[in-house]
Amino acid sequence: MEVLLLFVIAISLALAVGCWGSTRKIGFGWAFALSFFNLLIGIIAVACSKKLENEEKSDDTFNK
Repeated sequence: MEVLLLFVIAISLALAVGCWGSTRKIGFGWAFALSFFNLLIGIIAVACSKKLENEEKSDDTFNK
């Protein structure tokens, strides 16, 4: 039962890092895979990855 709880916590943390990675160039899949393998490696990889340029900010259709 304890192993299952630790597994659920590991998956949850990997999903959190994956969601953070989806806003970066690394993407959700790589961020999730790296953080599932080793959480610290996943966090470092996402932190070092460049942010995606948001094309919606340059679009002025919503600002009018």
